[in-house]
Amino acid sequence: MPSFECAICLEVFDQPVRTKCGHVFCHTCITTCLRNHTWTCPYCRAYLPSEGIPATDIIKMMKNTHQNCTECKTQVCLSEMRAHLKTCDQYIEKYGPLEEVAYPETRYPCPFCQNELDENDLLDHFLTFHRTERRPVYCPICRLLPGGGPSYYIRNFIRHLQLRHTFYYEDYIDINIVEEVLIERVLDRSVLDYVHVNNPGTA
Repeated sequence: MPSFECAICLEVFDQPVRTKCGHVFCHTCITTCLRNHTWTCPYCRAYLPSEGIPATDIIKMMKNTHQNCTECKTQVCLSEMRAHLKTCDQYIEKYGPLEEVAYPETRYPCPFCQNELDENDLLDHFLTFHRTERRPVYCPICRLLPGGGPSYYIRNFIRHLQLRHTFYYEDYIDINIVEEVLIERVLDRSVLDYVHVNNPGTA
């Protein structure tokens, strides 16, 4: 059985993502590591160009796997374990309240007015205050990425933000829809295989 513990925070996974090198971490944990400009896997030190993609297989297994709470011995679904520990009296009495690790939000300077903004507010800020700007500017987000140095300039900055930096984990995938589609595909394939086996001339 695979481990469901993040190697960074040492807790049960929260929004697990799989990196290019195949390791799985909490989305917040690996994002924070990358934003600290390490750009390497905390486990194997392989170069990582991004935080990875949602580990849908792990998410599904966590929804279907139950484990006893280490303190009160209540059987809990792994995908709900963190929520359980926040309310488990024995856990709180022994370790104190479980608090999610709060990572400081990275803020980026607006290349036009130098206001400090987080990634979520950057596009709204440009659309509100700098929509008519046409001069090439550097992208403050890309500047922190590998290969994005001070000479990395963008001609259409608003379009660049819309295409490159409006992508969030929650928007990336709806596990329920994906699961339904996969089940439909498996059933369709199963019916086709059944028809082919029982009626070889209909292929």
